[in-house]
Amino acid sequence: MNTVPKRSKWTGKPAKARIEVVGHRHFVGGTDAESWYALGRLQYHYLVKWGLKPGDVFLDLGCGSLRLGQFLIPYLDAGKYFGFEPESDLVRAGLDHELMPGLIEAKKPVFDGNYHFDFGFVEKFDVAWAQSVFTHLTEQDIATCFANLLPHCKVTGCFHFTFFEGDPSGNPKIASHANKSWRYRFRDLENIAAPTGWKLTYVGDWGHRRKQKMVIAEPR
Repeated sequence: MNTVPKRSKWTGKPAKARIEVVGHRHFVGGTDAESWYALGRLQYHYLVKWGLKPGDVFLDLGCGSLRLGQFLIPYLDAGKYFGFEPESDLVRAGLDHELMPGLIEAKKPVFDGNYHFDFGFVEKFDVAWAQSVFTHLTEQDIATCFANLLPHCKVTGCFHFTFFEGDPSGNPKIASHANKSWRYRFRDLENIAAPTGWKLTYVGDWGHRRKQKMVIAEPR
């Protein structure tokens, strides 16, 4: 499937209208060009330092307007980048404004997205990535994401994700929302992940400007 996904339900507003007002970078938290590129580079450098290879199949959860994709799509071999993003207008803005002409034809990235974490569009991945995704999700949605992701992970694959560390008792009492933040303790995430077949390793600080912590999940 090589289509741009449908709109998300998590913001409560059409993404296209907001993008037209604030821009596709600010929509995902890039308050200025410097911070936009800085966080994209940070993610890219982390992954390359960790060992991501051009031939790896990579799944970018919440790929947005390609803050990371603008670096990884050129780095990875053709057909290896899979971007998952429910807000189709964000993806379109990234494709239109963040990639060099001809790169899509050369690298053949694939995009899709939905709100029930159906990853059926991706082959078995080596590495999956979710930066600032679980920070906006309830426990129930995190559990669904874990459960649905596992069948698409290679036996030797892994899933890197970030979260806000803290006491979850103050979390919003609403459904997952892109403009709200949820906090978890690492042991809370372990308890969510274990029944779905994942084991977690705490990485912690990795240079994120808003102090999001890193975790690596691997199949049990």
